[in-house]
Amino acid sequence: MQRIIVFVIVASWWSSGAVLAACDESIAESTPSSRFVLNGGEAYDQQTELTWNRCSVGTTWTSDAGCIGDVKLLGLDKAKQFAQELGGGWRIPTIEELDSIVEQKCFNPTINSSVFPTVTNFGEGAPYWSDTNIEEIPSLMYFIDFIDGAIDGHTKGFPLAVRLVRSEP
Repeated sequence: MQRIIVFVIVASWWSSGAVLAACDESIAESTPSSRFVLNGGEAYDQQTELTWNRCSVGTTWTSDAGCIGDVKLLGLDKAKQFAQELGGGWRIPTIEELDSIVEQKCFNPTINSSVFPTVTNFGEGAPYWSDTNIEEIPSLMYFIDFIDGAIDGHTKGFPLAVRLVRSEP
């Protein structure tokens, strides 16, 4: 079977260097834009009934430019503290919740860039914290790399990017 790869320039990343998303058009979208109800800087996922902050922590939503600013890297405890201080029910997602927004047909990034416009490649990927520990190694917490969709683990103090979520009542 022949695979067709389409390269799309993600304009919101142009300022930090051209980032190309490669998508395999023979694979159905796992996170189509139609699955989300967008309300400014928030995206309600109709499938999971979760509301996501469209911007990574450290960036701010603007209606004309999307997410602006620099993605902030935080240890997990600092990320949890940030979410708690923000209020409104925002929290760090579980690994299952975070994995639910991975776009299976694309890589670099593996996320719907129309819904979630800021994923920064920090040179060794774009790792985002989850609030799920690795059962076999409790000192490690899962994270997802939104460049390639890989799931791995790290210690809580290591600084990674954060995308906040909240459960709807």
